[in-house]
Amino acid sequence: MIRAKGFCHPVILLLAIVLAIYSCKKEKEPELILPESNQWILDSMKVYYYWNEQLPAKPEAGNSGTAFFKSLLYSADRFSYIENPDEPRTEYSSFAWYGFEYALVQTESFPGRLLGIITLVVPGGPAAKMGLKRGEIFSSVNNIEITSSTADDINKALKLGNGVQIKLVSIDENALKEGPSVLINYSRFSEKPVYMTRVFANGVKKTGYIFYNLFDGNSDYSMLDSLAKLKSEGISDIILDLRYNPGGDVSSAAKIAAVLSDTKAEQTFVIYQANKNGGHIVSSFQKTMNENSYQPQSFSALKSSQLRLDKVILLTTGATASAAELLINNLKPYANVVQIGQTTIGKDMASFAINDQRVPKQISYVLHPLIFKLYNASGQGDYSNGLAPDYTADEFSALPLKPFGDEQDPLIRKALEVTGIKTTSSSLKVSSSLIKGEPGFSSTEQRSREARPAELPIKMSYRKMENNN
Repeated sequence: MIRAKGFCHPVILLLAIVLAIYSCKKEKEPELILPESNQWILDSMKVYYYWNEQLPAKPEAGNSGTAFFKSLLYSADRFSYIENPDEPRTEYSSFAWYGFEYALVQTESFPGRLLGIITLVVPGGPAAKMGLKRGEIFSSVNNIEITSSTADDINKALKLGNGVQIKLVSIDENALKEGPSVLINYSRFSEKPVYMTRVFANGVKKTGYIFYNLFDGNSDYSMLDSLAKLKSEGISDIILDLRYNPGGDVSSAAKIAAVLSDTKAEQTFVIYQANKNGGHIVSSFQKTMNENSYQPQSFSALKSSQLRLDKVILLTTGATASAAELLINNLKPYANVVQIGQTTIGKDMASFAINDQRVPKQISYVLHPLIFKLYNASGQGDYSNGLAPDYTADEFSALPLKPFGDEQDPLIRKALEVTGIKTTSSSLKVSSSLIKGEPGFSSTEQRSREARPAELPIKMSYRKMENNN
């Protein structure tokens, strides 16, 4: 039988007619109408956001700007945030108010209660001026004893900045011995990122050590000067202590990496991978260093300071974040990198501030969405689960905590072992009150989680799109 070309079965034809009639009668869906500020947020996210193709098709129109922004975020995004000058923050960290960080821990000797351990004290900060030191233990805050049921209240009190009174204690033969109460009030202070520099030596070789707590473009010269001093000491290895470093300027990471490796200005330091609008951007050491508008630096000026090192050892914890992680990952193609400690937080992306460019400004919000995935010169990246150490070490395995730079600190002791400098263990006393597992709460990790993703000062290849905002 010969069938006519294009023949259609009667049932199919009938369905097509019904669908056509239904489509004609169906009302057109109304367009999404948003408040002006929310529309601006949505338009900006469509252009810049790394996951712009995963934005919800029908976002909630009635939300406030802050809630609306959060409703747009991709499920894997832990770090994008929005600033609203009309909603001033009242809560910060104990670091911001008082210049110290702490962990609330549970010990074997005192089941059912928690103790506070001071992990970091900023030199010259309010806590330091009151005599507090790393490793000291406290049992109460504002006369509230620290327990599992009061932990939230304790953390809240330390974030408000109203002044706190902490009760110091010591552990003596599995008993708590009361010490003095210390009142700490907020006062303005500034942190110098380089806390200390020292050299370990065994008569044959020398290993340098720097505790570095923030990638701050305003303080690059201080860090570079410390590296230069270690070079003059003739070190063959370096230990860079980043255990609590929340990150900061990518340009600072490029400068440090340039000194710690035998590289050239035009070699790739970082690869930025954006969405389809931004594309793939390769940035050399010099180009990345030029992003610092505070303290411009030419690569040639650093060339004479470059170290010839056997190993670059980086100490990390779960609070090591952002630009600190970038330094670790992006040094790997150029140096023998050894990571010691614990897995980092996993900020493998960068951002830049997005604000209303119109004059006069009509929207007050400032957006900080994740925009770029970060990769090294070998194309290695994607460490959203954190960078795992080559050697695991836990600073809480021995109490009290040792001062930064102490050779009996578990992380430093392992690092010195890796470099071939043996340390004696006779002075290492492991408390009978060892922590079970991880600390219950760490203000240091909180600061890293609240810190910005690696922040870029310019919009790079998006500059031409600014008018679209």
